[in-house]
Amino acid sequence: MITHIVGNRPQFIKLAPLYHELAKAGCGQSIIHSGQHYDENMSDVFFEELGIPAPDVNLCAGGGSHAQMTARIMVSLEERLTAHKPELVVLYGDTNTTLAGAVVAAKLCIPIAHVEAGPRVHKRENPEECNRIVTDHLSDILFCPDAISLQNLEREGLGQAAYMTGDIMYDTYLTIADSVQESFSAEEVVVMTWHRQENTCSRARMESILNLVERLGERVICPMHPRTRKCLAEYGLLERAEGIPNFEITEPVGYTEMVRLMNRARLILTDSGGLSKESSFAGAKCLFMLEMDMWEDLVKDKWMHKFDPEREESVAEALQFARQAKRVPPADRPRHYGDGHAAAKMVEKLRERGLI
Repeated sequence: MITHIVGNRPQFIKLAPLYHELAKAGCGQSIIHSGQHYDENMSDVFFEELGIPAPDVNLCAGGGSHAQMTARIMVSLEERLTAHKPELVVLYGDTNTTLAGAVVAAKLCIPIAHVEAGPRVHKRENPEECNRIVTDHLSDILFCPDAISLQNLEREGLGQAAYMTGDIMYDTYLTIADSVQESFSAEEVVVMTWHRQENTCSRARMESILNLVERLGERVICPMHPRTRKCLAEYGLLERAEGIPNFEITEPVGYTEMVRLMNRARLILTDSGGLSKESSFAGAKCLFMLEMDMWEDLVKDKWMHKFDPEREESVAEALQFARQAKRVPPADRPRHYGDGHAAAKMVEKLRERGLI
C-alpha cells in the first residue's frame, strides 16, 4: 500500500497525476489529508475536479502556529501509519504537512518519496525552506521539477537518490487546459494570489501591497486566501481593499477556474511558489511579491520579476515590468519544467528502485 500525505491546494494538484499513474500500474493507494487547508473551496473541490477519491482520513489538524500545527499532524500521523503500515509514503512540496510526514515516516522506517524535491530559496527565515531541507534529507527517492533543483540536491550529497522528472503540476495543467480551451476569454486581466506569512505579517506590509494593486490601475482579480482576508480585517484594511476600484476580490476558486484565469492573464501577481512557476505554463509573466530566489531560471529569462512591496525603488521597477508584460504564445514560453509526463517518469523510477 502506498500512502499519499497532503494538506493544501498545490499538493492536491500534484497528487492527481501520480495517483492516476500508480493506479494504472496496479498499486494500492490511500490518501491522508492533514486538514492544513480545511475550507471546502480550498480543499474538497480539488478532489472532485481532479478525479481523485476523497481522502481515507482527514486529520483536521489545521490552524495555530507552525509548531502547533506540525505537532498535531505528527501525533495523528504516527497513530495512522503505525496502524496501517504502508510500504511507501509519498510527500509533496514544502508545507508543515510535508515536514510532519517526513519525520514520522522516517522514525517508523517507512520509505519516503518526495515530489518537488530540491528547490531552495537560500533563506532559512523562510518557513518552507526548513521543511524542504529536512524532507529532502529524510527521503529515499527525490523527484526534481527542474535542473537547478537537481543541482541543489547534488551539492547537498543527495544526488544518488535524485531524479529530474519535470514538474508534476505541468501534467495537471495540460490536462485541465485541454478541457477548458473553448472557455478562454479574450479579455486580459491581472491575476493575483496572496497568502505568504511574510506578506501578511504586518499592517504596513499589507498596505504596501494594496498600494501596488491600486497603482497598477487595471483590473486585478484576486481569489483571496481565507487567512489573508482575516489578516486584512484584523489590521483594519479589508474595507480599504474592497474599496479599490480595480481590485476584484473573490472567494478561493478550484483549479479549473484558476486555469481559466491564468489563461486570461496578461500578468500574474503572486507570492506563491507554485503559481509563479505555473505562470510559465500559461504564458503570463509573473511579478513575485518577495525578494527571494524562487525559480532562478524564470528570473534569468526575465519571465519572473521579484520585488519588495515596501521599497519604492523596487515597486517602481515592478510597475515598469508590469506595464511591459504581454501574453506569450505557447511556442515562446520557457520550457524548464519537463514535458508534462512527470508522473509516468516517477512511477518508472519507483519501479526501478524496487519501491513499488
